[in-house]
Amino acid sequence: MSRVALVTGASSGIGRAAAMRLAEDGMKIFATGRRTEALASLAIAQPNIRTHSADLASFGVLGQLLRSAAEAFGADPSVVLLAAGRGLRGGLLSSDPAQWEELIRVNQLSMMSQMRDAAEFLMTRSVPGQVADIVIIGSTVGRQVSAMNPVYGATKFAVHSLCESLRQELCGHGIRVTLIEPGFVKTNFQQTAGYDEGWFAALEAESGPFLQPEDIASTVSFVVSQPSHIHLDDIRIRPTRQKA
Repeated sequence: MSRVALVTGASSGIGRAAAMRLAEDGMKIFATGRRTEALASLAIAQPNIRTHSADLASFGVLGQLLRSAAEAFGADPSVVLLAAGRGLRGGLLSSDPAQWEELIRVNQLSMMSQMRDAAEFLMTRSVPGQVADIVIIGSTVGRQVSAMNPVYGATKFAVHSLCESLRQELCGHGIRVTLIEPGFVKTNFQQTAGYDEGWFAALEAESGPFLQPEDIASTVSFVVSQPSHIHLDDIRIRPTRQKA
């Protein structure tokens, strides 16, 4: 697959695993995230990857990154994976309200901007008979209400709605919009979000083994490798023993 892909959230977790997997598939990868050192190690590990650190919370940044990717590889990106985001532990009563606004800014408002930038870029560069892909990493808590983290889940509910809306807007242009909804994935996401490590370990003992980032990366690879007339638009992937 000699395509160019832009991958966000590539400093760690799902984004990093997906950047590696797509590069192994033969794609040229322009990987972005906030942690410069982590990105540098990614580029060292895989020669098909170039990196650029950026804060995607600012509007319009993704559009510039897509143009930079085109300049770097001499070809326009036709795959955009949006994997950046953050979590927040606790329910509506127990979560930290001082973090609500930042959570919504990063997970919802910034994602809206990224989706729009990706769509506008790909629409102006569409080629008849060829497809482009926008893949968004959502969550099972964006479909099924969870009392454990409903504030985070609310941002994912919003993103899921936007994904379907964007799919309807872009399908006539040969652009596929795919939502991937993982259940429990074992990354540093839980630690960054402030989840209790003991609680998470007990949860895995009950419902695990949990998914690994590479499991989601292989799903991304499968989605974007489909023939142009096939569109897998919404995929939920859970550990086998996860109930909710």
